Amino acid sequence: MTEVVTQPPQTRGRSAEFWGYLMWGLAALAIAVPELASVFGLVDWPTISNTTGHLEAAHEWVRLIVVFVIVVLGYYAVPQLFTHPTAPRIVGGQQTTPNGRTTPDAGAVPAEGMGGYLVLAVAGLIVGVVAAIVARQIHPGTYIGAYVLYGLIAVLWVILPSVLAMFFARDVPFPTLFRTIGYLERRAHPLAAVILALLVILLLHLAFYPWPRYPV
Repeated sequence: MTEVVTQPPQTRGRSAEFWGYLMWGLAALAIAVPELASVFGLVDWPTISNTTGHLEAAHEWVRLIVVFVIVVLGYYAVPQLFTHPTAPRIVGGQQTTPNGRTTPDAGAVPAEGMGGYLVLAVAGLIVGVVAAIVARQIHPGTYIGAYVLYGLIAVLWVILPSVLAMFFARDVPFPTLFRTIGYLERRAHPLAAVILALLVILLLHLAFYPWPRYPV
């Protein structure tokens, strides 16, 4: 039987914290920069709110899915914000890994061995950004590139890591978004509060797009 070599919890926690800031920072840039550029009319870029609004206009049921996702995120997020980031936790009747993802048996999840996932995620983000730029250059006004970009972020940052933890007892090196905010809260509480408030505004903006700006 092969022995699994693990890092000490404190070292593992610091490593996860670093990767959490880096990975979620990259995702935030991919979302926030287009939003700000759109607000100030700098470039014609498919923002995540425009893309979601486009889907909601074409299919009303998409709005229900957005609200459903917000409620589920809130349900799983609150315990992670008020728990020591490296501690396993029971959320929704399930254990979580130290990085905050639900799994049937947290003790069976190796602490190492998924470093290649970071390369995959960053490569996917680059592909998404290029796809969004090229699609808009070829067909102005199209949302195909935006679907690729934001879809890849959703899959590689949220969906696939959750599936790996739940069904394959594997955890990617970076923590969930709310576990990362939990780390930040212990280092810079005001900054974490501001980020959390901005995130709530963004989620409400997506659910009730184009709020707070309504056509007259």
